[in-house]
Amino acid sequence: MQTLISAQSLRDELDELDELDELDSQDLILLDCRFYLTDLDKAAKEYQKAHIPGAIFVDVHHHLASPETPLSGRHPLPLASDFSHYLKSIGITSNSNVVVYDDMSGAIAARAWWMLSQNNIKTRVLDGGLKAWLALEGEMVTDIVSPTRAQEALSISFPWAVSEAAVLENMETEGFQLIDARANDRFEGQNETIDAIAGHVPGALNRPFSKNLNSDGLFVAPSELAISFDEYGSDNESVHYCGSGITACHNVLANVLSGGDNKRVFVGSWSQWSKRMQRLMAEQQES
Repeated sequence: MQTLISAQSLRDELDELDELDELDSQDLILLDCRFYLTDLDKAAKEYQKAHIPGAIFVDVHHHLASPETPLSGRHPLPLASDFSHYLKSIGITSNSNVVVYDDMSGAIAARAWWMLSQNNIKTRVLDGGLKAWLALEGEMVTDIVSPTRAQEALSISFPWAVSEAAVLENMETEGFQLIDARANDRFEGQNETIDAIAGHVPGALNRPFSKNLNSDGLFVAPSELAISFDEYGSDNESVHYCGSGITACHNVLANVLSGGDNKRVFVGSWSQWSKRMQRLMAEQQES
């Protein structure tokens, strides 16, 4: 399975396509996945200001998620049919070569990688994101890409997604170990600024996704990642979660990069579980 591409390798691939006058072809599809939770309009504006040549803007809130409901997390997965339609609209096929990036060292782009990879679409995350690209003085443009629509829609499914019901069942069966990708203070319930209730899912262990990165925002070596994941070792599979099913995918990416095979994510994550806690508390108060 594909994982990362360096800024230098991406520039080399783009230069090769440019020499062949195929930058607008489907040989390489770039997806700009920038996203800001507290300002949902900012990413599109940043993309319009400047982006890597040929990149298509992906709105995480609308293209990689469906609308939040009273029972869901903040970023539930889109319907398979909706995601299939979207991929067709931007020209992605089963033979596509996709590179995804953001400006947060892959914290957001990993969600796109996770969704595409489980559908057998070759996808790589730009290691270090835009920071690494700009450090190479990589070109940035303002041209808005008009994607070439694919002729056929893909058959989409999300076999790596774990439901709230499965997490509840796991409380009894203990078939997998939950790993929380949020910062330790949020895991411990000390600094919750997003969800109404602070804390973590019972039985979960905390492995902040920041452990995957060095001081330059690049992924640490696979061998170092393997040692890090071994610290959370168990005979059971690990299932990752975070606040809303976005940064948990960064831990999946790191685990695969390390040679692991723990690809599943509790998509509802803490934002869904905390709603469950709210409902239970309300029921107790009423009784």
